[in-house]
Amino acid sequence: MSITIKTINNSANISGNVQKYANQWIDSLIGEQLLSENTYKAYSIDLNYFFTFISEHKGRTISTKIIEELNIKDFRSWLASLEKNKNKFSPNTQARAKASIRSFFKYLNKNQIIKNTSIFNLQQSKVKKMLPKPIPFKDIMNIIKIAGEKKDWTGTRDKTLLILIYSTGLRISEALQLNRIDVQNKSNIRIIGKGGKVREIPLIKSAIIAIEELLEINKDLSPKEPLFIANKGKRLGARQVQKTVEEIRVMLSLPSTVTPHALRHSFATHLLDKGVNLRTLQELLGHASLSTTQGYTAVSIDKLNKAHGLAHPRSSYE
Repeated sequence: MSITIKTINNSANISGNVQKYANQWIDSLIGEQLLSENTYKAYSIDLNYFFTFISEHKGRTISTKIIEELNIKDFRSWLASLEKNKNKFSPNTQARAKASIRSFFKYLNKNQIIKNTSIFNLQQSKVKKMLPKPIPFKDIMNIIKIAGEKKDWTGTRDKTLLILIYSTGLRISEALQLNRIDVQNKSNIRIIGKGGKVREIPLIKSAIIAIEELLEINKDLSPKEPLFIANKGKRLGARQVQKTVEEIRVMLSLPSTVTPHALRHSFATHLLDKGVNLRTLQELLGHASLSTTQGYTAVSIDKLNKAHGLAHPRSSYE
């Protein structure tokens, strides 16, 4: 993956060294973490806006010296500019921007490029996390069915991909990184997730059958080729998968919350509803922290409360 940080509307007045260090930071993230291309682009946008603000705030070219001399007031002024533009920067976007710039300065300090720890004195942003919205099982089956109805081989590809995500809880980026050799004659697949975290995930029978069907269609391809390929033979991109699900969602009149990533949420929530414990779910999802997995508990409790409210015979004694 090749991502280059570009100035926003050519307004960020940056020295060559600062530009170089910014690109090195992005390269380091790509090497250390498995995130979507859109995430890296978001980090770039956050840094671009920061550079643009600082260049205007200081009134001159951003040099390594200026970066080194930034103090907590400068960082607070930058945060205030985000807050001022609430229409453009939602609370979640503001929190992400702060995390992005913290990561950039962490990289600079760790690699002894520039020493400036002022940003770490800012209070951490607390953003209320939206509860994941699982897709009803019946809708998932309809989505998979329609995906497989394309007359050419891409129907088998799309059907297999959606079955795999829902039956394993893979992130879309994790599913698309798979090569043919990773799944051939396998009942378990080995995934390298965020932060290089490795996990083994079992394949259910329907996933194995779908994968075998897909492998048979393109049986002349090398085992090292991508499992999911686009029409031109390159690795399938996440955006194409998102578009496919969007089209099916419209056909079925489903809400905008129905996305490829929602299949992962559904996998987690449906397993939790069936009694799978949090530790097991944490391992299957590849979460570094159990607290992240616990978000699905809230979904199940909310579901339980709604069911209780509908079923409880309180009207008999009210």
